[in-house]
Amino acid sequence: MISDQQIPLGKRIPDELHAVSVSIPTMADVIGYEERDPDTLAKMAAGYPRFVKHECLQQIESYWQAFFDRPNLPIWLTASEQIAQELEAYLQCPESKFLKHQDVSGICLPNDEDLNLRAKLFLRHIGGYLCSREAEDYLVANGLGEYGKKETSYEGDSQEKVLNALSPLLGAHSPNHVALSGSGMNAIYSVFQAVNAIQSPKGRNSWIKLGWLYADTMHILDKLSPEGTRNCELLNVFDIGELEELLNSKPSEFAGIITEFPTNPLIQSADLERIRDLATKFGVYLVIDPTVLSPRNVDVSPYADIIVNSLTKYAANQGNVIAGAASVTPKCPESEALIEKIREQIIPPYPRSLDCLANQFGHYPEHIETVNASTEQIVAFLESHPKVKKTHWAKESRSKINFAKVARHENAIGGMLAFDLNVDLPEFFDRLRIAKGPSFGMVHSLACPFMYLAHYDLVTTNDGRDYLQSAGINPELIRFSVGTEKVDEIIGALSEALK
Repeated sequence: MISDQQIPLGKRIPDELHAVSVSIPTMADVIGYEERDPDTLAKMAAGYPRFVKHECLQQIESYWQAFFDRPNLPIWLTASEQIAQELEAYLQCPESKFLKHQDVSGICLPNDEDLNLRAKLFLRHIGGYLCSREAEDYLVANGLGEYGKKETSYEGDSQEKVLNALSPLLGAHSPNHVALSGSGMNAIYSVFQAVNAIQSPKGRNSWIKLGWLYADTMHILDKLSPEGTRNCELLNVFDIGELEELLNSKPSEFAGIITEFPTNPLIQSADLERIRDLATKFGVYLVIDPTVLSPRNVDVSPYADIIVNSLTKYAANQGNVIAGAASVTPKCPESEALIEKIREQIIPPYPRSLDCLANQFGHYPEHIETVNASTEQIVAFLESHPKVKKTHWAKESRSKINFAKVARHENAIGGMLAFDLNVDLPEFFDRLRIAKGPSFGMVHSLACPFMYLAHYDLVTTNDGRDYLQSAGINPELIRFSVGTEKVDEIIGALSEALK
């Protein structure tokens, strides 16, 4: 149900301890958040868990400062001991100190602003933070507080449930060829490392970023590639000729091509058939992320060597679980070696999170069916409205043919769209009564000025805006995730905000 009132700034969406979204209801709030305005931040009790240190992690940090006699020094809690070691290796800080207590690991750093920002961004990019549920359990076990409502355990083997349901969606030969992770970004990072391990000995170290990728995917390739790497960015997913020309010019240099199908936020669908042919011809691994519309709507397995998927979206439809997966398809070269290397790198989901995910998987098909039906009606409304300049969705003219090849059925159009306005962004956004915050694919509809939240550095400079325009992206666009509320209520709220 769409509320009559705006959700207050900083309130979790949903209103639970482990929520993955948070309300940022006005453009002034968005800008205040991005510019670290103290008044805005004071009201932000939560945030997207890969971007904002969860309150349970903050409490452990305070406890450890006394427990390990590290007063006032920053402590970064990691998803595993392995991630802590990787963070230390990345930072190359002689004063860092590895810490561990009751299977929870982290590192302590000096009070150096730049150093700690690098630590924060590294953990954000690779999905390396300690799971909030694991942090909660640690606090309870040590008598440091009681949190949240008791969650329902899954009656059965939660990993078996998820893998059996997921493997056919991700084109795996068997559940043994799917690896679950604590976040979608950790799945991508693990695949990136695994492909490099196989391709680097062949002299293949560079990657091709095809289309506009999610920010942290780009950061992994840009910041964590081996020294001397020459990654290439091709922003136009429709220009396969440009891709072929690049591969012809450097036939033995590239380890992988990574792309989203469709892209975020423009919902653009590339010609995967032609890309597959080029990847095979030039010995390049093709990694495809179908998260935007969900692998229940699109089957990219005939074309991908590896499929990565954020299960935080659609599968964990209640909006309170961070998880991901990586799948190696039967056509993938050296598939057995690759899945083993992924498993060596990947951080499995925390058991309680996996239980929650397994419980929500039962609602996954119904959720997708509902948002598919609603999206078509919402698109029809937006395309007919004089204050909407353009609507981006799965069946847009340039993507329609490519999308049809991969869609699982005629109505499999997914729950994400974006639109450009003929009115000022704040005029619309501040009036909208639908929940506003990061993430997508949950039961709650969510709107956000996506480029402001994901690429604030670009929308605030002329050069950055020119760069976005070169990718065909309007910096002022609204990204909209369709939830399972009644479609007439969603359209009514949009209509009201557009008046």
